Amino acid sequence: MDDTVYKIAIAGYLHDIGKFAERAKGLSDTDNVGFFPNKDFINSNMDLYQPFYKGRHTHSHATYTAAFIDHLEKFLPKKFIKGEWGLGDSFVNLAAGHHKPRTVLQWIIAIADRVSSGFDRAEFENKYNNEIDVRDYKKTRLLTLFEGISSDGNWKEDRLEEYQYRYALKELSPKSIFPISNEEIRMIESEDASKDYRELFYNFVNSLGELIHRDNIPLWFEHFDSLFMIFASHIPASTVGYVVPDVSLYDHSRMTSALASAIYQYHLETNTLNEEEVKNYEIKKFLLITGDFFGIKDFIFTEGGSTGKASAKLLRGRSFYVSLLSELAADMLCKELGLPTTSVILNAAGKFTVLAHNSEKSREKVKKVEDQINSWLIKNFFGQASMGFSTIDASCNDFVSGNFLEIWKSLTKTIERKKYQKFDLTKYSGCVSDYLDSFDSELGVCPFCNKRPAQKSAKIGEEHSCKICADHVYIGENLVKAEQIAIVSTDAEIYGKKLLEPIFGKYQLTFPTGELNELSKQGKLFKFWHIGISSEGKVSKKITSKFINCYVPKYEEEDLYDDRYLAGRKSEKKKIEMLEQIKAEKDEAVPKTFAHIAVKALNFTDTPNKFKGVEALGILKADVDNLGLLFACGMRKERFTLSRLATMSRQLNNFFSMYIPYVLKTDNRFKNTYTVFAGGDDMFLISSWNTTIELANFLNNKFREYVCFNDSITLSAGISLHKPNTPVLTFADSSEKALQTSKSKGRNRLTVFGETVEWNKFAKLDEIKKTLEYWLQREIINNAMLFRLNELIEMKRQEDELKKAGFIYLEDMECLKWRARFKYTVVRNTAKKLKGNERDRAINDVMQLAEWLEEYGGALRIPLWQVIYNRR
Repeated sequence: MDDTVYKIAIAGYLHDIGKFAERAKGLSDTDNVGFFPNKDFINSNMDLYQPFYKGRHTHSHATYTAAFIDHLEKFLPKKFIKGEWGLGDSFVNLAAGHHKPRTVLQWIIAIADRVSSGFDRAEFENKYNNEIDVRDYKKTRLLTLFEGISSDGNWKEDRLEEYQYRYALKELSPKSIFPISNEEIRMIESEDASKDYRELFYNFVNSLGELIHRDNIPLWFEHFDSLFMIFASHIPASTVGYVVPDVSLYDHSRMTSALASAIYQYHLETNTLNEEEVKNYEIKKFLLITGDFFGIKDFIFTEGGSTGKASAKLLRGRSFYVSLLSELAADMLCKELGLPTTSVILNAAGKFTVLAHNSEKSREKVKKVEDQINSWLIKNFFGQASMGFSTIDASCNDFVSGNFLEIWKSLTKTIERKKYQKFDLTKYSGCVSDYLDSFDSELGVCPFCNKRPAQKSAKIGEEHSCKICADHVYIGENLVKAEQIAIVSTDAEIYGKKLLEPIFGKYQLTFPTGELNELSKQGKLFKFWHIGISSEGKVSKKITSKFINCYVPKYEEEDLYDDRYLAGRKSEKKKIEMLEQIKAEKDEAVPKTFAHIAVKALNFTDTPNKFKGVEALGILKADVDNLGLLFACGMRKERFTLSRLATMSRQLNNFFSMYIPYVLKTDNRFKNTYTVFAGGDDMFLISSWNTTIELANFLNNKFREYVCFNDSITLSAGISLHKPNTPVLTFADSSEKALQTSKSKGRNRLTVFGETVEWNKFAKLDEIKKTLEYWLQREIINNAMLFRLNELIEMKRQEDELKKAGFIYLEDMECLKWRARFKYTVVRNTAKKLKGNERDRAINDVMQLAEWLEEYGGALRIPLWQVIYNRR
């Protein structure tokens, strides 16, 4: 890759880092990094970097950017400070000169900065460049985009007073990603407006010095991007001028880097690298490329093998593999186009978007990479999965002043059309050549997928398998054990296990324990990720931090004393064997089986080794409602920009990929929950059936809090119940049907036990469940009453159907008797042990069941069946 591309990309990324430094008022001698900034440096460089307006220098952050690079160059790759790197501009001038550009490369950064902010040329000069309406910028906190989203066009005005929520100025963590009210902000922020910034900046500078792999600029840049995300995700990019501060410094900086890289590559390839052409907003310089992984569900839940062994590892491995294929497809495309990783502006849930330069060479390379990927997928998955690339060209004007919405809609339509042509049939139609010849007559077909040939070199346990299934088990097994993932070249010398089938024939994966510095120096280390989040909510700051949804429950000390594992095992020998198995798996940190997750649904009784309840799993699928509509129409046209799109996508993803795994790990109520996937805008979780119902309600409440209780942004969910030995494809199908039922009945709903209710009604039904449990505990009602109530609910449902039909046949009138039967049942079965007025009061209380039946109808099954299942 052209070195100048990285010079421009990183300079574009750092162009506003002076805002962070300036708001912190720098650092003192006691901060272990020396005094910063040097006042002489600031005073002597104002004329170089800052515009002069109405008798004063404006945009002081530009000089702070220069001071940051000048003072902290020891923490940056050495190549940054060499004057000969690139086309003449020093790195410091390139990063800091965007408000007073003097060279063509500085103009590239300047234009990228303006387009990232959504400004056209005139608007930038009038509204931003002169710093009109300078507010108390150090106290201004980042607004949340979620509060301003509207599905009906009823948007808030662009005034700070309209917004009630802000993000606290803290490092990114599962707790800090939740916006808090203005009142809470005022309670926790310091009187010294710079103090919170200074603490954050100090920690950032210290962490910057600890980043590894400085000898490998592409890899170091990815680590830096991750570090800046941790520290700058809650810093507003702009706090002056007519700007609503709802885009973070992180997202603005990253987008500026992507735009600058594409602009440079466009003018380099078209031989138009001059100031006039760079400043031209009309030319279609950009190519937006979206990659979409087709067939995710069938890929993850593929069945047909003759064995059910290793199903949990396969499920976990395949789920991660989808994200990995998407990640590496984007990386492969960027490498082919000569672009840095920041050019991947969106990446979640098997879909990514790259911002590239628009040229014939670029389009040819996009087609080339798409063909290479699909050839590999055909070879290994026989058409079960594919990758589709869609493109649209754009100019600077298309990204500013409310024009981007139309471009995004057009790209979305192109993606939808691509789904109907997943493969080039002129290349891939007909039989798979040499398919039968690839099989070993002794080993036959892989017993885990029933598609690919079993190989002598591939084993899962004691059984031979295909290479792909062996790789999926290898990944699934190590995701829950390892802390790091390395993606290296296929010729890299690595010790220990690795993939039997390198991805796309180019990428090898391993789970290392060291830092792989030698591979980094050789340029053979492409990605180096720390996976997961600690129980304290901390994320890695030395290398790239990836929030991979790998949380699964493991055996713990307390499991050795949980008699529910021994349920159904009558002989002492079998009990001892089970305890020995649990102890061995605890010592090896083995994930719990689905059977042992299901057993947690049982409830203890007063009698030792006796339990109540149904031993079953609850399968939860949920996603955000109308997400495409929210992206396309949720923001006012003028405010829909690339940076806001990236911000909203990342923040949505944080809830699913960062918060949910953290809550499952730290909340004892939910720690026996298995994550199939959680990221983008959806989740698929497995737990004991009663825990799953409680978890669904909890996560919906937290999501409501996360989006500032905005009624335009809602979740729909579906829950199905199964025995633990049910095929995983059945899990997926039944929970997906339940989810789609919630969608079809109006969204913002939960479907469970075949009944669909709005979330606010579910909360009321949960209170009814608690009332039923209380009555049972006090012996006001009995089990017979529960089952009779179940019959009455069915009669009420039939009555409701007759009302909808508008007519009734004589033989169907039986259901109309439910009120009389209800009263008879209540009077006959309620509070039999009570006498006189006490019994009369109890009967009067239970009579409210009739009101609940009238109000909730069949939905009353939701609390009733929970109570029945828990007592069985």
